[in-house]
This record gives sequence, C-alpha cells and structure tokens, in this order.
Amino acid sequence: MHKGWAMVLLAGLAGCSGSKVEAPQLALQPISYFDVTQHKLYGSGCNFVPAGGGMGALFMAMQTRGLIKVDDHLVDMPTAPDAAALPNGAHTHYAAPLYAASLTPLAGGRHKHLGVVSVFDAHLVINDARGQSVYAADGEVQCKPM
Repeated sequence: MHKGWAMVLLAGLAGCSGSKVEAPQLALQPISYFDVTQHKLYGSGCNFVPAGGGMGALFMAMQTRGLIKVDDHLVDMPTAPDAAALPNGAHTHYAAPLYAASLTPLAGGRHKHLGVVSVFDAHLVINDARGQSVYAADGEVQCKPM
C-alpha cells in the first residue's frame, strides 16, 4: 500500500473511532393558553419553564400524561410505569414512542408553597426514541390544582 494512502486511511479511521453522533436539539415551543383551551388541557399538574425562558411552559406534567409542543403540534406522552409522584398529581417520568420526558426536582434547589401552588427548581430532559437527550434545561416548576 502506498504510504500516502495509509495515512489517509488512518486519518479517516481516527475520525470515526469513538466519535459519537450528537442528536439534534429539539426546538420546544411554549404551550399557549390557546393550546390549553383548544385541547381541553384542564386539571391539576405542573408546568415547567426554563431558566431565562420567559413565562410560557415548555412542558406540562399531568396525572396521566405529559405534553410538549414541537412544530406547532402537541406531543402527548403517557405517564411511565417507573414514575414517582410530584405535587398535584404530576409525575417525574412520561414515555411515548417518539419521546420520553424526565422532570426531576433539583437537589438543594428552591422549594416553596404559595397557598395551593408549589414552586420548585427542576431539571427537564427529553429523550428521543433512541434514548438520546434532545433537550435538557434547568428551570422552574409550578404545580397547582386547576
């Protein structure tokens, strides 16, 4: 084998070895009041807003399902069997064929009660069907009866 070809081959193999293809980041959209009323998303639960992300919830955690909005469509994820309880009937894990969500309180984070509303710092992770993280953020969760 020509020495030049060997170097090209080795360089190509070095670029492939151990490299991990990064999953694209999911562009979550805020779930609007219009979405809530149009799809009758009423009931107790928790809403996640990322730190510095405005007032719109990017994730709704309810008793039987979690919701995200992608490409102007709501994506519904049923409560996962391994889910732990959060306030007001919400849960820590939701899973569907395309996406799974984990909403976990931050250890040492702020946690307070304002009447019937619970507010705490949390971390949200959305994984795709291959189990790769496509969204992750810290933020604030508000849980309330509706």
